[in-house]
Amino acid sequence: MYIYAFLKTPTSPLKLPQGIKGSLEIISDQGLSALVEPDLQAEDLPDTDEQLMQAVVTHDQITCTIFYQTSLLPVRFGTCFRSKTALLEHLVLYQQNYLHKLDQLEGKAEYCLQGVPLEPPANTLTQTNPTDLPPLRGRDYFLAKKQLHHHQLQHQQQQAQQWQQLVEVLCQTYPETCLADSQPNRERIYILMPQSNESKLQEQLKQWQSQYTHWQLSLGNAVPPYHFL
Repeated sequence: MYIYAFLKTPTSPLKLPQGIKGSLEIISDQGLSALVEPDLQAEDLPDTDEQLMQAVVTHDQITCTIFYQTSLLPVRFGTCFRSKTALLEHLVLYQQNYLHKLDQLEGKAEYCLQGVPLEPPANTLTQTNPTDLPPLRGRDYFLAKKQLHHHQLQHQQQQAQQWQQLVEVLCQTYPETCLADSQPNRERIYILMPQSNESKLQEQLKQWQSQYTHWQLSLGNAVPPYHFL
């Protein structure tokens, strides 16, 4: 059977969406539950790229739908147990560990703060030399090109400094953070915090955007704690 998440046994019924291929079910034992699709096995998952990607998206949507109703521990896409008995044995074995983690995550959500590096202000050879003047040649051209390169390098250095400063501020303000690997066109940092503090984070984001002008900052929606398990 296919599994989506672990959660405390609900005290009231949850609204279960449709699964990847069939109906969902909650299996419980001594206060700990698992959200499963009992009739779905690993070999039943799609094998084409497009269909597989859609299944991944559906998995995440289902996890988020339940997360908006109760705290949970999300499970990686494609995880299956060979039988209900095997799942129940797992619940018993990891009961205290999972329940303790769920207590720690109660009321919290993960947020992704993303920074996209902005290009330096327009400063090209054509602007250095207005269009109504003859084009730069020889020594003047190479001098203008050198100035442009210096300007771009200075902008990149300031950009790196600003992101590092922002990361330090975030880590001081929100102790539970996780920095993602750098990518050429974006940086990301994940924050785990109480959902009740989201409006405060949104206000801080406006302040940071005015402060760190070499970056375009954005904040993702509240999602399960994928990076903090």
